Amino acid sequence: MQSWKGSFAALLIAQTLAIIGFSISQPVIPLFLEQDIGITDPVRLKTWVGVLSSSAMLSMAIFAPIWGNLADIFSRRAMLLRALLGGSVIMSLMGFVTTPWQFLVLRILQGAITGTVAAATVLTAGLAPVAQVAFALGLLQTGIATGNSLGPMIGGLISDFLSYRAAFFSTGICLGLAGLIVLKWVREDPKPVNEGNKKKFTLIPNFRPVFSSPQLVTIMLVSLGLYTSTSIAIPMLPLFIRDLVLGVSGEASLIASTTGLVLGIGAGFTAMAAVLMGRISTRIGYWRALILCLSAAAALIFPQAFVSNVVQLTILRAASSFFIGGAIPVLNAIVAVTADKEHQGTVYGVKTSIVAAGSALGP
Repeated sequence: MQSWKGSFAALLIAQTLAIIGFSISQPVIPLFLEQDIGITDPVRLKTWVGVLSSSAMLSMAIFAPIWGNLADIFSRRAMLLRALLGGSVIMSLMGFVTTPWQFLVLRILQGAITGTVAAATVLTAGLAPVAQVAFALGLLQTGIATGNSLGPMIGGLISDFLSYRAAFFSTGICLGLAGLIVLKWVREDPKPVNEGNKKKFTLIPNFRPVFSSPQLVTIMLVSLGLYTSTSIAIPMLPLFIRDLVLGVSGEASLIASTTGLVLGIGAGFTAMAAVLMGRISTRIGYWRALILCLSAAAALIFPQAFVSNVVQLTILRAASSFFIGGAIPVLNAIVAVTADKEHQGTVYGVKTSIVAAGSALGP
């Protein structure tokens, strides 16, 4: 029992650090394109922001089931190391790009190689006992949300006081450190050897465990809707916040830091909800908790289109993020208790592919 807790604690720290890294550089992409790459035409800028945001998600959608299948065959820990250390190299290289096409190539590689959330989720589902899997996944989501809370604020300060390129180098450092933590302190139980049921090596995933289960199909469709809706506005958020600031003061300053603050506060509420809903959902039922969270989030997202200042936007995003943060660990918990352990990597890989497709469609 102590063994899985020690490995999970290290995994939680590593994943939180990784998400801090990713969210340091992600919010400043529109400003990086405008200020460092020199794309000043508003239409062209928004087009490139959408393309770059979607490209990483599309490549992740293609590769996630493959990595999930390999996790079932070989090692879930190895897949997490691949995502962290490979991501460290790719994100660091982004600090050197000089054209949007170079950036696009690296974003495609980022989506294909990384996917730390999916890798950490399936490893957590394998480490934790069944009775504690919802709570463990809630804690993991809290760590992810904490990273999403701290990262944008750190990234905003780095970008405003150092440079946008420094944000990408900082992301690479965080991912590298997270990879070293997993390498040293996370241990995975060896797979039992069953010659009669031994998996053969193949890059082509077996999708039957997903599509033969009505519950899993439902979860995939809900995930698609959730991530499509929540990713529509995020790539343009820095530009939207700049317009709000200009509308109030007539002077745009510290936009990266302001964006980081808005995202960070929202992610902080996501972190609170994730650990709370991990416990509550086991009492009231996973599906009832999921319906509650999605309904409340929908009601709170729509009014954000009509805000007139950053304070209003921050309050509404914090409230909607709370319920979105509650829905995500419930979705993962339903997958964990529905899919058999032998195919969990593949199932989470398909879910990641669906999530990535939604996150690509949104922008």
